[in-house]
Amino acid sequence: MVKLLKHELIALFRVLVFFAAAVVVFAVLGRIMLAVDIARVQSGDQNGIILSIIFILFYVFAICALVIAAWALGVSRFYKTLFTGEGYLTLSLPVSPMGIIWAKLLSSIIAMFAACIVSVLSLCIFLVGLPWGLLSELGVEIALSLQMWGDSIVAAPGLFVEQLILFIVGVPVSLLLVYTCISLGQLFTHHRKLMIFVIVLVLYILIQIGSAYILSPITAALSAAGQSVHLLMWLEILLVAATDVGCFFLIRYILKNKVNFLV
Repeated sequence: MVKLLKHELIALFRVLVFFAAAVVVFAVLGRIMLAVDIARVQSGDQNGIILSIIFILFYVFAICALVIAAWALGVSRFYKTLFTGEGYLTLSLPVSPMGIIWAKLLSSIIAMFAACIVSVLSLCIFLVGLPWGLLSELGVEIALSLQMWGDSIVAAPGLFVEQLILFIVGVPVSLLLVYTCISLGQLFTHHRKLMIFVIVLVLYILIQIGSAYILSPITAALSAAGQSVHLLMWLEILLVAATDVGCFFLIRYILKNKVNFLV
């Protein structure tokens, strides 16, 4: 599984490196243009901020593209390497279906976190050299936010742990849900891509109905009964964790027992 994970990471970052480079380039160009426009405004030219706005917009779009690409490439590789011609090679590797799923999932999560790290580092590049007044105001806001966050942790450490657990179980759920839809779509003989789309649409509708008519009433009833926020948090944690586990083992079952239908 380790070799497969390494291969998946190389395949993902071979593409993501161009998105990351674009983010850094636009951060540098946006910072340069902003410095030029600030100097022009200070010299009395009030109409010299158009180029910096354009480059900053491109920078924001590049960050969005990087984060979305990290997720989309993970989904694309799951489909391409399992349910197209490459599936013959992938499924013939000396790796169990569980190992294949873990490699796909972990590589996608690592790519998503790497995209977030690159975005934060590019923001640091963009902020370098800004006028001290702007940075000091931003620093005060960040310091106040961190102080409030720290005070909330000290006041309710259990709630912080619960939020951390919810974050951990919530990260893979979007990937696993799409993996499940892709896997279910392969069970059909014809129009598999269309069936994937239909399954995604049906799943989205079911999630919205379940949230509106099942989860929300239960949450409201527990709140009205005076139940603590911890009970509500653990209810959400268990629901998300159950979704993760259910999707994971459903995908494993399809890969292990329905492989003849897929390749």
